Amino acid sequence: MTAVMLPLTVALAGAIGAVARWGTVTLVLAWGFRATVATLAVNVLGSFLAGFLFGTLRGAHPLLCAAVFLGFLGAFTTFSTYTLETLRLAVSGDFLHALLNLLLQNLLGLSAAAFGLWLASFAGR
Repeated sequence: MTAVMLPLTVALAGAIGAVARWGTVTLVLAWGFRATVATLAVNVLGSFLAGFLFGTLRGAHPLLCAAVFLGFLGAFTTFSTYTLETLRLAVSGDFLHALLNLLLQNLLGLSAAAFGLWLASFAGR
């Protein structure tokens, strides 16, 4: 595997994941649902795919795994990575780190978004 092959493969798979996200969101919005439901649909579908593909791609070529998990799912939704990492911690018996990941991802993520929104309120003044 060349040094160029991995980033190009991840980039191509990421482009496909981004288009898949756009298509999923567009479809859910066309069905008359709100944007929050579209985001929820992407996150739940991405989490399902992460778990299913992780289970079925064990032992697969590292380039394929990078394309699927870093590229496609990374662009489709990073939420799937978060849920899969938390699940892997829990399944391995590392419940403390699973719980910490769950709490910190949510609390720090929401706090950072709130702080960013607060900071942005000064930009327009």
